[in-house]
Amino acid sequence: MKRTREAGTFDEPGWITCELAEVPGVESVSYGVVRPGKHDPGGVPMIRAGDIADGAVGTSELARIAPDVHRQNRRTSLRVDDLLVVLVGRIGDTAVAGPANNDWNVARSVAVIRFTLAGLTHGIDIWIRWWLGTPRARDLLRVGSAGAEHATLPLADLKQLPVSVPPHHLRERILHTMDLAQRKMVLNTKIADRATELADAYFGRFAQGHARSDMHRPGVTVADVGQVIGGAPQAGALDGDRAFAWASPREVLNNRTVHLDRTAGITWAPCDMACAPGTLLVAPRPGEVRTVAAAMPVVPGRGMLAIRTGSEVDRMWLLHELRARSEELVATAQGEQARAMSRKAFSKFPLLWPPEEVRERFAAIAAPLHARALAALRENRALQELVVFEMTEHPTAKR
Repeated sequence: MKRTREAGTFDEPGWITCELAEVPGVESVSYGVVRPGKHDPGGVPMIRAGDIADGAVGTSELARIAPDVHRQNRRTSLRVDDLLVVLVGRIGDTAVAGPANNDWNVARSVAVIRFTLAGLTHGIDIWIRWWLGTPRARDLLRVGSAGAEHATLPLADLKQLPVSVPPHHLRERILHTMDLAQRKMVLNTKIADRATELADAYFGRFAQGHARSDMHRPGVTVADVGQVIGGAPQAGALDGDRAFAWASPREVLNNRTVHLDRTAGITWAPCDMACAPGTLLVAPRPGEVRTVAAAMPVVPGRGMLAIRTGSEVDRMWLLHELRARSEELVATAQGEQARAMSRKAFSKFPLLWPPEEVRERFAAIAAPLHARALAALRENRALQELVVFEMTEHPTAKR
């Protein structure tokens, strides 16, 4: 299907449905560098699929390619407002190239959708970015991919994805709704970030005030205050198993907040393998170990660990202590590049564990801050669902 009706202008009287590459305002759809060569520390940054999370490009571990490789792949030399689409793993996730990404490049695992000036003026870039997040588009993209953990979407399937575009007057109204939702989502993300920063700051004050060895229990390790659980690979359905969210180490590392409230993958597992909301998830990379709190039942992926605590009081203190000692925790990772957690070493990691009344006072401050952060993130999900409903639940007639 190229198009269900001619889609040559921005002023069609009714809804049109056509392939993504044929939407008016789309200039090109390309994938990135196939042969990047060796990492060049002084080279051009290259965005990979794993660098894109929560609508943004992570910059902590960017690959870099030699300038001559970049020149050979000019079709994906990034411009401001290019739409980046993940083709491997979290298929369909997107980010927008900003001024900081200008003249960077992307890997083969990322597609670049470029728009004409008219397309940007008419908001086609915004429409397509939101469209890729609709259940309809997600389902079609999953059909086009293969496998589970390492699902890959052919570029041709992305180009041929059916996209429905409303008439101008309706598109303007929905784009306005998108703008309002996006502004509110940015504000909510800032609220979540500030709440977490406040909790971190209060932890620093509590920890500093009780840092003397005689003010905390000696010899306390992670295993003394929580149950440490190893990660598992994704698995298919078996009799008696249920489907649960499956968190990969990269999702934990790239999650923009301390609360992990969604994952790209699912796995089938016995109920006792799933970790309840509030479970701490720990994943390593060179130089740091990241700790987040699960906001839904989840099975941790291979290479990472989960910690179940007996109370919210213990969980609050442990979460912030692990965050504060991220660099020290690297010693508990294993492998040539410290890419996997050692359950044995992590379980023996010594903690500064003050008396219960101190931890209770801290939890009384930190828990409401985390609840506010999580409420802000959940409102973002609700706003996304509202916009998606506006985009997809339309009658065939004009409105």
